[in-house]
Amino acid sequence: MNWICIGVAALAALCLYLASPHQALWPAALRRRAFLRWLSVPLAVGAIATATETYGGWCGVCMALAGFMTTLVLLPYLDAWRRKGARHVG
Repeated sequence: MNWICIGVAALAALCLYLASPHQALWPAALRRRAFLRWLSVPLAVGAIATATETYGGWCGVCMALAGFMTTLVLLPYLDAWRRKGARHVG
């Protein structure tokens, strides 16, 4: 159950990252920015609620937020790795 909670939190972070104007992982997602931002909230709340119900208050919150934050840290690195040397800033 903990991997499901962490996966849902990671999906929430992915939605939030894809709504960012600086991402290049999926350029078509920029047309759906508002929906992706909206979708990240119920996913994050659902991950926290599920983890809290299963593991208790603080443990559940920390588990869900750890998955969320880890994904938000890794996605820009994945984006930069996919570009492989393309200059982003001047």
